[in-house]
Parts: sequence; C-alpha cells; structure tokens
Amino acid sequence: MGGALAREKIVAFASKKLVIVADESKKVKVLGENNHPVPIEVLPFATPIVMRKIGEIGGKPILREGTKKVGPVITDNGNVIIDVDFGIIHNPAELERKLKFPGVVETGLFVRMANVVYLGKHSGVEKLA
Repeated sequence: MGGALAREKIVAFASKKLVIVADESKKVKVLGENNHPVPIEVLPFATPIVMRKIGEIGGKPILREGTKKVGPVITDNGNVIIDVDFGIIHNPAELERKLKFPGVVETGLFVRMANVVYLGKHSGVEKLA
C-alpha cells in the first residue's frame, strides 16, 4: 500500500530476479478475498475519467487520501493513487489487461513477475516458488 507503484514495477522489470518478501498476513488463496484493494497509480488530470471507467469494469474506486495532510496521496512521480475493490479476482492477468487504458500509469498487480516469494511467519520463513 505504498506510493511508488510505477517505480517498483520498473525496478522489478529491470531486475534479473524478483524476490518478494512479505509477512504471512499477505498470503491468500485468491486475490481480493480479504477485501484488500488493488492500488492504481493515475495521472491527476485523468482521475475522474479513470474512476468512471473502473466503475464500468466492476471496480469500486476510492481516491487514497493523505494522512496528516489535506488532499490525496501523491506518488513519487506526482500522480495519485486510487484504491479499487474488485471483490474476488479470479484472473489477475485479465484484470491487469483491462486496467491498461489512458490515464492509468501502473497497477499494484505484479502478475507473473516474481521468481520467488518469502513469507515471514511466527514459526519461521516459508518459501513459495
């Protein structure tokens, strides 16, 4: 839920190997099962039309508001973040494709990018291939 989606994806794309490290609370059987939104980085100028289009494809978009400041969260690239509830996401690759329209800079879906995932657990570390 950070604010550097495009930069994170560029670094991941440029890397020889992408290793994801997370805590066990992030592990789910199906994306969206814990009502976790998909963050989407959007050009500020395009925010209203992107939010409308996202609604048309079944998402419930909410502009991420800053804490301890007035206004939306601004990314490292000067864009805004829209958090979108899509419910259960059975086909992340298809959703990623549907979200690639003008105004969307990047999404928080890292489809088929990770080489390995490590989950920190109370009992140790779980490696997912």
